[in-house]
Amino acid sequence: MNDTSGMKKNHRLTLTLLLIGLALAACLLAWLRPAWLGMQPTVANLDVSPTTEVLPVQPKGIGDNFTLLQGKQEVSLHDFLGKVVVIYFGYASCPDVCPTTLGVISSALKSLSSDELAQIQPIFISVDPARDNGDNLMAYARHFHPSFVGLTGSPEQVKQVADQYHTYFANMETKSYLGYLIHHTSKTYVISKDGKSVTILPASMSKPDLVNSLREAL
Repeated sequence: MNDTSGMKKNHRLTLTLLLIGLALAACLLAWLRPAWLGMQPTVANLDVSPTTEVLPVQPKGIGDNFTLLQGKQEVSLHDFLGKVVVIYFGYASCPDVCPTTLGVISSALKSLSSDELAQIQPIFISVDPARDNGDNLMAYARHFHPSFVGLTGSPEQVKQVADQYHTYFANMETKSYLGYLIHHTSKTYVISKDGKSVTILPASMSKPDLVNSLREAL
């Protein structure tokens, strides 16, 4: 009886130590993973506004019209006057925050009625024109929702539009297979039908946050 009790105690002690070791290993892996991949978090720390803001367009606030390229075709924001426009800046090679945020946008769009969706135009603007050409950019954007339009332009054009929307981005060399990543602000912009106001949602936005903003704009 004593031998059996002792064996059970040793078994429990061994199991406890094993579980503690696995937990410590998981913490260590989570801490080391960015260094192994040659990556750092892409953006969340650059989104310094944790709350939703509603601002007028330029010259008093943010935004205003712009023209970028869908492949070789010029597309302007004013082409979509009469629709609520949803804009997100990112890039197709983004490993984390872009697919996460685009997934939230997609989920919000899919929860709307067909009549509501017909009045909304989502736009994905790539801050990586060197790698995101017209075909792969549109394919990437429409992977999340078929109504997305993927736009980019020359580095100068993209920088100008990013500045209009107070969006920051900068290339960051890494040792990963991607060659470089891009730090960029992660905010979602909802532009009114008349193009005169912009609702800015933070990186932490949820699906209900976006749905509510879209319906208010409608």
